[in-house]
Amino acid sequence: MTGNGRERLMFHGAIVLFIGLLCGFPAIMEWGDPTVHAWRSTHLSLILAGIWLLATAGVAPSLVLARREASGLVWSLLGTAYGTMIGRLVETVTGVRGIEPKGPLFNWVAFAATCVVVLSSLTAALLTLIGARAALKRARAS
Repeated sequence: MTGNGRERLMFHGAIVLFIGLLCGFPAIMEWGDPTVHAWRSTHLSLILAGIWLLATAGVAPSLVLARREASGLVWSLLGTAYGTMIGRLVETVTGVRGIEPKGPLFNWVAFAATCVVVLSSLTAALLTLIGARAALKRARAS
């Protein structure tokens, strides 16, 4: 993976992590309130997405990927992180669930973001697995 891809993952991972931490402020309210639960869930989801980007940036030099695969990994991770951010924030702020493609516009936005997250996270995980497997094969051959 090129240095530019690593820096992009680190930068956007830090952004998503920071916004995830900010989402923790509304979550310090009383237990049991559904709104507080939604903020906690958003808080944790965004922290996890940010850490995933930062962790992948850290292991990226060890992955053996073609240039196109490495680019696909970066963009699929960005799709995962920002899809999570958009979907979770829309759900939390508006109260929609985004599980089905129906209802008000905000529900459609949350649903579309969830679809992006599902597809891009599976792609990112698969490309990481491909790169790690190729790295393992290279290490065994040498």
